Amino acid sequence: MPVRAAWIGIGVGLLFSGCAASLKEVVTPARPGTPTELPWRLNRELLTPANERIEFVVEQLAGHAPNRQALNDLVELASRYGGRPASWVTRRQGEPFKLDPNVSYVIVRYVGHQLPSFGLAYNRQVQGRTLYFLIINQEVHRNFKVLMPIRRLEQQTLIHEYGHLLGLPVPHYGYYPKYPSFSGGMHCVSPDCPLSRPRPKAVLYNAFWIAFGHHYLVDYCADCREAIAQAQALWKSAAKPAGE
Repeated sequence: MPVRAAWIGIGVGLLFSGCAASLKEVVTPARPGTPTELPWRLNRELLTPANERIEFVVEQLAGHAPNRQALNDLVELASRYGGRPASWVTRRQGEPFKLDPNVSYVIVRYVGHQLPSFGLAYNRQVQGRTLYFLIINQEVHRNFKVLMPIRRLEQQTLIHEYGHLLGLPVPHYGYYPKYPSFSGGMHCVSPDCPLSRPRPKAVLYNAFWIAFGHHYLVDYCADCREAIAQAQALWKSAAKPAGE
């Protein structure tokens, strides 16, 4: 029986090790008017050294305190893709702060259990600036802590929502879960991307890798990374003086 179980485990492992592509969702048409050429809607401010640094301003409105390691993971990812230093600071709700023109600001609000989903991302114009917002429903994560450490649960939500701020995924490999309704936003078709929806196929795929390989979704998939690289190369070439 143990031998049989071992062979079953090997078979399942081989199946899942090569089937990420087969578990992808079908690409659906983008919302009418969505750009499909480089650089799509990717966020130039957050993906280039547009200023000196990126600062994540963390506000706890309700629920448990944020997981510091998850925030450190987000900062590291933002710094790498933004090409400049990134950091996070805490701020009390309603506490005023002066906007530094040399800083890109992302406001991270932990709201406990006030959303119907794990998180939400959006931007607003404030004092003539674009401020970016991540709303994190951190209490929902605790319902799944027997399956994954809290750090990883919060980390994946932070990286998922930050990916939306970056403009990912691009239409070439995105899908709308409620298509032909565009509600809920576009998500990545790849089950091995933090920007995928927690749909059954993606959950099954990642549950296997978490159980047998301790592999977590700490970075975007190859398609998302390639889109970022192409957009950054285009922006860089466009910024060079003619003749260089």
